[in-house]
Amino acid sequence: MGFIARLLAVIPHHLYIALLGLVCYANTLGNGFVFDDSAYLTSALVRNPAIGDLLRTNWLGLDIYRPLTLLSLGLDFSLYQETPLGYHLSNLVLHLINGVLLYMLARDLLGEDQAALWAALLYVSHPIQTEVVAWVSARGDLLATLFFLGAFLAHRRDLWRWRIAAWILYGAAVLSKETAVVLPAVLFLQTWYLDRSEDSRTVFLWTWIKRNCGYGVVLLAALVLRWLALADSSAPAGPASTNFLADLDTWQRIGTIVAILPRYLLLLVVPRHLSADYSYASIPPITSLVDPWFAFGVLSIAVFVILSRYTRSRFFGFFSLFFWICLLPVSNLFVLAPSGMAERYLHLAMIPVSLMAGWGGWQGAKWATRRGAWAAILCLVVMFAVGTVSRNRDWHSDFSLFSAVLRHYPENARAHDNLGFAYYQQGQYAQAIHHYQKAVAIQPTRLRALFNLGLLYSQSRRYEEAVTLFKTALSVYPNHVESHFNLGLTYQKTRRYEQAIGHYLSVLSLQPGHLKAYYNLGRAYERVDRPEAAIAQYTALIGLDGNASKAYYRLGEVYYVQQRYQEMASAWTTLLRLQPNHPEGERIRRLLQ
Repeated sequence: MGFIARLLAVIPHHLYIALLGLVCYANTLGNGFVFDDSAYLTSALVRNPAIGDLLRTNWLGLDIYRPLTLLSLGLDFSLYQETPLGYHLSNLVLHLINGVLLYMLARDLLGEDQAALWAALLYVSHPIQTEVVAWVSARGDLLATLFFLGAFLAHRRDLWRWRIAAWILYGAAVLSKETAVVLPAVLFLQTWYLDRSEDSRTVFLWTWIKRNCGYGVVLLAALVLRWLALADSSAPAGPASTNFLADLDTWQRIGTIVAILPRYLLLLVVPRHLSADYSYASIPPITSLVDPWFAFGVLSIAVFVILSRYTRSRFFGFFSLFFWICLLPVSNLFVLAPSGMAERYLHLAMIPVSLMAGWGGWQGAKWATRRGAWAAILCLVVMFAVGTVSRNRDWHSDFSLFSAVLRHYPENARAHDNLGFAYYQQGQYAQAIHHYQKAVAIQPTRLRALFNLGLLYSQSRRYEEAVTLFKTALSVYPNHVESHFNLGLTYQKTRRYEQAIGHYLSVLSLQPGHLKAYYNLGRAYERVDRPEAAIAQYTALIGLDGNASKAYYRLGEVYYVQQRYQEMASAWTTLLRLQPNHPEGERIRRLLQ
């Protein structure tokens, strides 16, 4: 330990933090894109980022307003296009910077270099961070933490230029991810617990508000921008909530939220059985007040309250409230988050957890020995680092990621759904069908599993099963355009043309620009001997797409049967101009001659 102490005196702590982060996350650089990454990379906002568009866009209709996150991914796309390594490198660099910033904050708050180093080493190595660092789509968490920590450090400098910088950084944090909104509350508590003067509470509160009113102005501006973007009526409608808490009544939701808390605490202390998804039905909803997880949740809250009250430690009180405040935006108490539980929701909360660990280790060193404290910290860091390196492999691909979820939560419907989709994209249809069947069995209302399983059944000529699945999808989501279209297509394949016509008409009422529906509706009208109706559909399709060669061909055929040769000649002449090598080209030329 004497050697370690001498080494620490020579080499800057920042270097240790960076090296440990590189060791922990170097193997993410070989990972691919997973989960929601494709949605970001195919977005026009990422491929062609423009500040004006970013500031006024509700991304994909998901009520997500994170313009700086989209800008960051857009800059990556301009550099790396569709090469995953560059995006993962950006995530890794951001995480290392955040580790160094946390060290600087810990040193400022705790006043002890070694305690700050311990806090930072635990922060960069903890396996709970793998979701945020190894997943490109979690860029918003890394950026929000970067600006959050930067604003915190700037706020600690008691000069106006630093205070203004803190306000600007706070705005950047909120525009990266909404969870950073809690920073002013954290800063207030830090001043209250650690830096409060002898003034009365009223005077202190009023003075603090006057000195820090800029945070309120910045937050108001960010909220106005967000409101303008989310109120855009032209934004696409987002999908129904996938948060399993959305279907619970108020008291059951609150009980389940309380039961999720000890799961979070357990992951922080013993980060095993980590999962990319804890959705339906990994976390069973609370049905009774005697549920063990609910009891542990109530006990956890009580323990924090008691310790904060009786330890009389200003640091413990501040770090505890800091932790709870970071959890509030993602707790589902006030606003439903995208998921009921997720490891990335602990990313901001890792700041107070790490600070508390560094402070706790320093206090423990006073009771034991400095050498023993170092040994304990190093053992913990090594175990965390090994767990992180191992966990990063799960994020290599969709196959490895969702297979890992199912190892721990075999009844997770979303994992079966996503694994089925991964197999579907690879053309491994038997495996895809298996996982889609499991997803539907667990969650009968899961739209993508119902729809894609219907597609696979239709392709396998299991038409009646496909019809049943498409009908089930429409019973839950009656306005799902592609379920209407494919149900119509399945009816058409089985010569039930009247039923097919009804669903094609539904498609066009919901999405008037659906080109395939016009063509298939025309074909169905031909089959039931309604040539004028067929002509109307083909003509409408040509009006939308002047290069629709299939529509010109069928239009010519209908005119030929009706002996309307001049109109037939016009349609087929255009067809041969668009597609000189059409399979029926020789026959058409003979007829025209």
